[in-house]
Amino acid sequence: MLFVAKIHGLAVAEHARGQGTAAILLKRTWQVHQELGYFLLYGSYEADHDLAAFYTRAGYTAHAPGETFPLDRIALPFRLGAGETTS
Repeated sequence: MLFVAKIHGLAVAEHARGQGTAAILLKRTWQVHQELGYFLLYGSYEADHDLAAFYTRAGYTAHAPGETFPLDRIALPFRLGAGETTS
């Protein structure tokens, strides 16, 4: 069985930003998911918050809004991507 997890939100209070807290939380999230047998961890963020540099520094790949990414590297014949949100 293959487990895939999505991070639905990661936030640090404005006054506490720039101290590495988000990077530590993200790293620990990945460690816990690995221990539980998850193989892929992905997430999304609002396009108006330019967080691509942060996630890239944390070792993740940031994709443009609407861009999909293949899962063939983990032997799944489909793609994941973020679509438009509806209210």
